Formats: sequence, C-alpha cells, structure tokens
Amino acid sequence: MLLLITGCKSRETGFQVGTFHAESERFWNVVSREAVAERIGIDFQFTEGPAWHPDGTLLFSDIPAGTIYMWDGKRYEEFRNPSNHSNGLLVEPDGSVLACEHGSRSITRYSPKGELTTLAERYNGRRFNSPNDLCRSSRGVIYFTDPPWGLNGLNEDPEKELPFNGVYMLKNGEVTLLDSTLSWPNGIDLSPDERYLYVANFEGSPDSDPEGWEVFWMRYKLDPEGNVVDGSRFFQAMDLSLPGGPDGMKVDKNGNLFVTGPGGILVIDPGGEHLGTIGLPVPPANLAFGPGQNTLYVTARDLLIRIRLQERKK
Repeated sequence: MLLLITGCKSRETGFQVGTFHAESERFWNVVSREAVAERIGIDFQFTEGPAWHPDGTLLFSDIPAGTIYMWDGKRYEEFRNPSNHSNGLLVEPDGSVLACEHGSRSITRYSPKGELTTLAERYNGRRFNSPNDLCRSSRGVIYFTDPPWGLNGLNEDPEKELPFNGVYMLKNGEVTLLDSTLSWPNGIDLSPDERYLYVANFEGSPDSDPEGWEVFWMRYKLDPEGNVVDGSRFFQAMDLSLPGGPDGMKVDKNGNLFVTGPGGILVIDPGGEHLGTIGLPVPPANLAFGPGQNTLYVTARDLLIRIRLQERKK
C-alpha cells in the first residue's frame, strides 16, 4: 500500500542514450551486445537512490525537491513529500522504505501504513553528517555511509559534529562504526553471499584538481554475524579525466559490481577486473536492478534512465 501519493506527472521519453564499451570479452556475458539504454524520465532536479518496490514500482529520490517519486512504468507520482531531502533508499521485504535523509541527518523507516520512524540519527551522542546510501543483509543488518555532502559547508560546516566521515552498521538498534578513515564514503552494497561489503570512496578535496584525487572501492570481509573482520582496496580507477565519480553501486547475483565512476557505469567482476563501461550522456549518481536483474535503472542528474541488460548466466 502506497501512501502520500499526490500529483502525477508525465515525464517519459523513449529517447535512446548510452554507449557500451568492453574492456574484456567477458563484459558481453554480463551485458548483452544488444543492450539498450533509454531515457525514461526528464526534468527532475537531482535524482538519487533508486530502489525497486515489491509492488512492481520504482522509487527514487529527488534531493533538492525534497520528494520521493514512484514510477509505475507509465507515469510518475509523488510517493512521499516532504522527504527531508532523502538520498539513498532501500525497500524491505514487507514494503517498508528506508531512507538516508539529508534534512534530518538520519536513517528513517516509512511503513506501508504511513508510519515514519527514526532508526538512527547519532553516533556516540553526536549527530550524523548526512547519511548517503545504505544496504541490508538477509539477517536485517543495515550498513550505511555518512559523508558530509548534505551539509552546506561540507567538512567545514559548523553543524558538523563528527570529526570523520564514517561507514556504519545498524544491528538490533545499535550503531557500530566500521571505518572512520575514508574521506568521502558513498555507495555501498553487499556481495551475494554476504561475505563482503563494498564501499565507494574518493580521496581529495571536491574543489581540487582531479589529478590529485584517488578514486577507489573498498572491500570489507564480514564474519557470519555481519561484523567487519578486515578491509582493503578492491579496485581503483586510473583515468580520472572522464566525467563522473564514485557514487552509487549495485552488486548482481553473480557478484559483478555495477558502480558509478569516471566515464559512466563501470562493470567490475568479483576478482576486481574492469570488464567494461556503460557510458551515459551525464554522470550517473546511483542505480538499482529491476526484477530478475535483467534491467538496470539509473538516476543521472535530472534524468531517469533504463538499461535493458540480459538474463544472467548461472
């Protein structure tokens, strides 16, 4: 049951966009040679946090608009407004929607009955910076990142209470800090067997020359209870002259990572090999699989893009 649905808008367009570039022939085992990327939504402000809902709709955030939209394949409607400038979204098995809210600087749950609950807003008594993205294990453990992108002054904002930008675990109502050493942690997801946690990050100042940046993805080994055992760099982007950066990510059922990065959406296999890149007309921010993982939905600035992939090989 969807509540707080108000006005609907026709924003669709079937205009095809995107390029598909293989670094390895194995890229075509993940993305069909006949794959198509099409623009299915336009004229938003800044889209983020796509998540597939079990009722057959796609949810996504428009951060500046303070709205979570729902797309049913034909039209766009407001799912939750105001959304406290939500960013990353996650839909639980019962249909509840978890949101990383920049406005409230918290993780919230919006139930199918329309009840809004705050799950986490502080660590050691200090407010989070601006929770950005999140994922959930089959055991109900939530992992999330907390960079300062939602604060006007970023790291120098006087409202920033934590001296670091963290990666956290929320388990049984308790928040645990997993890593405080990353400069700008962002996208986050789990491997299919939930043995590893992946986090996107870049080192450097957003206002500095990209030549001084480091863009990489961390991989953390997890124990059976979901706790971090250790972590190391999994993959590093080398050509930073291309537009785009380490933002959202999703891991498919075969363990391949689809990550936003320089050049578009990079596809990386479980061993850390860059298989290829899906180029888009504007830098993508985040992405989500549809049912069966045959379709990828991408939020990219003011656009929503659908990429038709193919059946995965088991």
